[in-house]
Amino acid sequence: MRHLIIIFFFIFLGPGIFSKPIKLSSPEVLLTGWNARCLEHADLNKDGMEDIIYFNLDKSYLEILYRCKPNEIPKKVRPVKKDRWEPKLENGSYIQERIFVPNSISDIAVGDLNSDGVFDIVTGSPQSGIKIYFRLEENEWSEPLKIESEKMRPYSQSLKVVTSKKGSELFIFSELGLERITFLDGQPKYPSTIFREDDKKAYGLELIDLNEDGHLDWMYLVQGEEYSLKVRLGKNNSFGPELSMDINLASFPTKLIAGKDSSSAKFCSIDSLSREAIVFSFSNIFKEKKNAYNISTYDIFEKSNKESSWTLGDFDDDGFNELVSVSAGKGEIVFFQSDKDGFSGTVETFPSFRGISDISLHNHEDKAHLLIVSPEEEVLGLSSYDENKGFSFPKLINLEGIPILASGHDSEKNTILIICEEDSNYYLKTLQLGNSGSYEEKNSLHLNDLKREPQSLFQCDLNGDSHSDVMVLSSRDAPLILLGEKSGEWTDSSSNSVVRKSFLKNVDSTKLGKFPDSSLNKDSLLVAGLGFVREIGWQNGELTIIQQYNSKDQGSELSCPVRMDWDQDGKDEVFAFNENGHWERLKSGFADSNIKNQWDGSFMEPNHVMVLESKKDAHLLVLGNSGFQIITKPDKKTLSVNIESKYLTDLPKIRYNGIESGDFNNDGMPDLVCLDGKKSLLEFLTFNKKENIWKSSLHFEVFEKNLHYQGKKGGLFEPREGLVFDANGDGLDDLVFLVHNRLLLYKQTK
Repeated sequence: MRHLIIIFFFIFLGPGIFSKPIKLSSPEVLLTGWNARCLEHADLNKDGMEDIIYFNLDKSYLEILYRCKPNEIPKKVRPVKKDRWEPKLENGSYIQERIFVPNSISDIAVGDLNSDGVFDIVTGSPQSGIKIYFRLEENEWSEPLKIESEKMRPYSQSLKVVTSKKGSELFIFSELGLERITFLDGQPKYPSTIFREDDKKAYGLELIDLNEDGHLDWMYLVQGEEYSLKVRLGKNNSFGPELSMDINLASFPTKLIAGKDSSSAKFCSIDSLSREAIVFSFSNIFKEKKNAYNISTYDIFEKSNKESSWTLGDFDDDGFNELVSVSAGKGEIVFFQSDKDGFSGTVETFPSFRGISDISLHNHEDKAHLLIVSPEEEVLGLSSYDENKGFSFPKLINLEGIPILASGHDSEKNTILIICEEDSNYYLKTLQLGNSGSYEEKNSLHLNDLKREPQSLFQCDLNGDSHSDVMVLSSRDAPLILLGEKSGEWTDSSSNSVVRKSFLKNVDSTKLGKFPDSSLNKDSLLVAGLGFVREIGWQNGELTIIQQYNSKDQGSELSCPVRMDWDQDGKDEVFAFNENGHWERLKSGFADSNIKNQWDGSFMEPNHVMVLESKKDAHLLVLGNSGFQIITKPDKKTLSVNIESKYLTDLPKIRYNGIESGDFNNDGMPDLVCLDGKKSLLEFLTFNKKENIWKSSLHFEVFEKNLHYQGKKGGLFEPREGLVFDANGDGLDDLVFLVHNRLLLYKQTK
């Protein structure tokens, strides 16, 4: 290969620094086709030698290179026919086999999906979907089996085959999230299970037991975020919430080969900011930290999602509350299963109306139902949950007008409150289940003072008469406050209230909260504003400001106020979300609540917050447009990431963008090979255990500066893909790279 330039293949830095030098042969060079991709390796014909697989983009072939043992031709291979334009060398290291692929491929995975003891090949791309080529007894490949799955993400490392005693499973990182398909006798079992992850920038699929609990955990990256490394811990047959690790990576983590004294899994990657090579590990430790908290994040919708609605209830009648959500832009219900430990991580979706503006829990015939409002389709519906079928398509409820908002009545069973629009007028209607089994209009109140479309219905018991009262919230106006009567009618008792006109003006659902006053058997309101939260209650027949809680920063807008006993000391405290991106515990004039601090961290902007109480403690359920978070006290064990070591190259103008691990000097210790694809340079690092530092042992460029060859050009980064494995069966790690239209194999020599 006349353009190939090899600068160094052997370097020895003197005794006492490294036990062994790195020795690499000059590369074996094989023709692949321009911009070949999806490099993989496996022993496909069970002869003890690792074979190489990749996708030939030029000729639309799945290329398989079977490694030849010295002076032997691999068995169980159907080599391609001889071609005078591609002559085969008699002493060649590989025998080539091809599978024609009619569409493009963006990832390849290898695994035994039909439990016959030999590897099968899985290919995938967003355009052509997922296909499986099974290895047959006649040493041929089957016709591709098309898999029914969601649209795969257009990144590499989106496919993974996991085989265990229970059988084989195929994991696909799809646009909806991680999809798991179980195989039985070589056939996929449907429906598949999806663990949702809607962030478009999320990629990568590493399944490994990080916390040593016997369950596989899912590790992936979301580039561009401050905490880019994400982990979802395995939990029974699902994955838990997203955990953001305190590390920012530019390349997907590669597992470090196990060294002689390695006791836990370690990974190597490239730091996004400094471009240092880093080695890190995970640990389960108890963090002793004042005012510490744990935060679990569930990303459900895209971060650009502008509107969502949430409700909580025991819909499957198992004794645990489940969370249900909808997005106005999707015609589906999203159901989050729960158990005694909280949300299990299993998410189900069911078809429903489009343009849903509101959902709520409704007690229908002593069973939890989901009440659904769609102004876009001008319908109100009621959906029930079946253990085997999930949520039913909503059963329509007849009514006059266009439904805007609805809610199950807090103090009356089988009763619905709904706001409808008729001829540009708004009405609050009460629907009640009649003897005929359908809902009938019991009462209708014309909301004369409502000038704009209402934003939400807020139910509470302000005056302590055990009848639910209603606040109708709309933007830029003071809310309507309607007191419920025994007769089922409503009384506007605060139209002239100064508190309503002045202190509740412009209040929307994100600024409002409530808590029960057990001594008076009624609810008080929490209203957030600029630098404060005010407590407002009903006293002597009118609204009254009871007390005010101040923020440390009087110039910051607060939202989602909540009152709870966080410290479990019998004293309630008030928290609110600060627009600067943190939750804050506020200060009042009362000595027993004169504590203020803030929870710093990566928080989503909330729309609503709930207090979830258990026998042990209370925690916050924070709801946003794209997902939800649970804030709790720290567990005894918290998964954290530990930086073991770093290395910043001293080579001029070199910035790493890729990294692999291997034992390149056969001393039983892991080494690193770092890549600067723009400079086409490889640098090998070995670890000095005595000094506890990495040191450069070897570096070289892999080809000429001129990227053009006969009018063709390679990628922005070259080499573009690489693997480390024992290519020739001598027990030593070798290095394989795809470069331009060539495959380069650097063998380690003794």
